[in-house]
Amino acid sequence: MRAVLDQLRSSRFEGLLAEKEPMSRHCSLKVGGAAALLAVPEDMDGLLMLLGTLRDNDVPWLIIGGGTNVMFAGDEYGGCVVRLGEGFSSTVVRKNGEWEIGAACVTAKVLAAAVRKGFSGLQFAAGIPGTVGGAVRMNAGTHEGDFSGICSEVQIAEKDQVQWVGRENLEFSYRKLKLPSGSVITGIRVVLTPEDPRLVANEMERVQEKRNKTQPLGVPSAGCWFLNPEGDSAGRLIDAAGMKGERIGGAEVSDIHANFLVNRSEAKPEDFLALAACVKNAVYERFGVDLEEEVQVVGG
Repeated sequence: MRAVLDQLRSSRFEGLLAEKEPMSRHCSLKVGGAAALLAVPEDMDGLLMLLGTLRDNDVPWLIIGGGTNVMFAGDEYGGCVVRLGEGFSSTVVRKNGEWEIGAACVTAKVLAAAVRKGFSGLQFAAGIPGTVGGAVRMNAGTHEGDFSGICSEVQIAEKDQVQWVGRENLEFSYRKLKLPSGSVITGIRVVLTPEDPRLVANEMERVQEKRNKTQPLGVPSAGCWFLNPEGDSAGRLIDAAGMKGERIGGAEVSDIHANFLVNRSEAKPEDFLALAACVKNAVYERFGVDLEEEVQVVGG
């Protein structure tokens, strides 16, 4: 990792470079080991420089958005964690209703801007945490809709090039956007519909209120831990298996929404791994369904 740092600094890389950075500071679950390196490029040139340097030195890497759907389970991730900086957080609104949104934009701030400017189409995302890039990468959504329904283009940085990929060439599926290995989402384009700001606000409040009533608030979590099996709900299965309120160490199955594993009290990554294993086992024994994690577990 020293060679990577030396090369980046000698090339005047602009952005944060932090060695042995605790990832608990950057993940909503508030647990996790350190990353050998955290790099935060502030512009496209810096991102391409970083990716090239990591590739040339055979250093593994991964990218996070708001850290709302990931847990670093080991004591240390030996590679580089990449997080896009402020240079990727701009939003441009054009007269035809097209919005060009940087991947580092906080989703909630984009929704607030849509209300202020009077544009409809993003209401389904009310209450979805994290950044726009992360939301698109996992095709985040609810029963109201998901990001595959609004993206017209996605900007992707790969190796030494940046390109816009049209919707017809994007492979969205349930909680996933298939991307080439080693690529990074840097922005999206969506077309929204002009609407009375009061109507947009009312609809967003309705969606937000529903989420507030059905999901645990005020306690660290990584959102839904498991993917919904086809035709069913992971939360329903976990609840019916009698796992609501189950606790190992500081990790607990939420008694509000059974598909949320929450950090009740100074939990450790191993608490969540053990609890998730217990939940999967209980559901499999009761229903014969093998739940699949939605949360990205790194290491462990």
